Amino acid sequence: MKTKELLKKIESFGLKKYPVGFWNYTNLREHGEHFDEREMDSLVDGGFTLTQTPNLDPSNPAEVAQTRRLLDWAAERDMKLIPRDPRCMAESDPTGKLPKEGFRERAKAAIKDFGDHPANFGFYVGDEGTNDGMYECHRIQKELAPHLNPYYNLLPHFPGFNTEPGWAGYLDEFVAKCHADLLSYDCYAQMTMGTPLIDDYFRNLRLYREAALRNGVPFWNTPLSIGHNQYTCPDYNDIRWQFNTSVCCGAHGIIWFFHYQPQLFGNYRLAPVDELWEKTQTFYDLRRVQRTFHRYYGDLFNRLACTKVGFYPKPFGGGVAWAPDDIVANIWPAYDESTPILVGEFVDAQNRRYVMFVNNSRKAIDRVKITFRKNVKLFSWGVDGQERPGGAYACEGGPIMEPDGLVAWHWLAPGQEAVYRVEVTK
Repeated sequence: MKTKELLKKIESFGLKKYPVGFWNYTNLREHGEHFDEREMDSLVDGGFTLTQTPNLDPSNPAEVAQTRRLLDWAAERDMKLIPRDPRCMAESDPTGKLPKEGFRERAKAAIKDFGDHPANFGFYVGDEGTNDGMYECHRIQKELAPHLNPYYNLLPHFPGFNTEPGWAGYLDEFVAKCHADLLSYDCYAQMTMGTPLIDDYFRNLRLYREAALRNGVPFWNTPLSIGHNQYTCPDYNDIRWQFNTSVCCGAHGIIWFFHYQPQLFGNYRLAPVDELWEKTQTFYDLRRVQRTFHRYYGDLFNRLACTKVGFYPKPFGGGVAWAPDDIVANIWPAYDESTPILVGEFVDAQNRRYVMFVNNSRKAIDRVKITFRKNVKLFSWGVDGQERPGGAYACEGGPIMEPDGLVAWHWLAPGQEAVYRVEVTK
């Protein structure tokens, strides 16, 4: 596992908080009046830290200037943006083997306009393409502006679409051919109407986490924040569950699909900002989850690499069932032993260890008994974001030493998490 390389890559991004953003399908020509400094304040208030700009027309000086202002306002708020400039969007020639003629010159012009800005994370390159020409567009951008991190989103894996070994090779090839700084993908199977496809959801988290560790680059997940097609509208529990399970499975960023719905189309509904440019309950649900996470953990998960994921009592998506190890001896949901618990283990650059527990149900509430080994010391975080010894901030009443080990009781609502740093003493 290339954990050191992965953590070094994330450090190079210069992020002050865990990256949370969204897909942005607006454009400055039609919707520019909405993108002012007050809107940037609204995004900060919603807990967004790294997101896409509206699409711009680079031949229009006013739109170029407005995008620079958005970057200025983002920098003042410790945010970063991914400019959606068509000059940097991947286009291949008819053979699919080379970039479309003139791509390098267009990318140079975009970098001249925006590449020097400290709030520019990297340009949006493309979505779900797989040919060599599009890969080369990504590589060219990295060559022209090595200080930026081009953003390209990949497909999720679905059984029958490709084999797992083939998918692993596809991800490795993408990183190698593009000189990519990160992997990103979208998956909405978990919000399928009727019976959510939970195995597909966790299979993708596993495949992308494994690819991240093999290649020494982080991965970002795009979960769902808007009902559409066969997908239901997520409520607060769904949003918290998607967010915390992604983090627990090693995702180093969340880019929601999506935020602004500038007009009615299909059965798309209840976007965080709707077709009337009004905030819906979805916005406030996202806001609560994201602000709470930032307040407790800040940039903590930018400094951690996920080394192991276990499922209690049974695994999903080809993962492994949780088993006792040198940190945790037992997990017991007291009200219903079948309540699923997700367990992620992490390390930082100093090889200190961390563990995260998530109620992996979107409906059940349970009182969960976690028994740590007797030789474990616990540290947890308060609402001020400061780490404190003892673990009292993560569990009710604080940990208690019992004959079987150090016991921490947790009331966990759907998708709710508990996080500890652990020290194993001799």
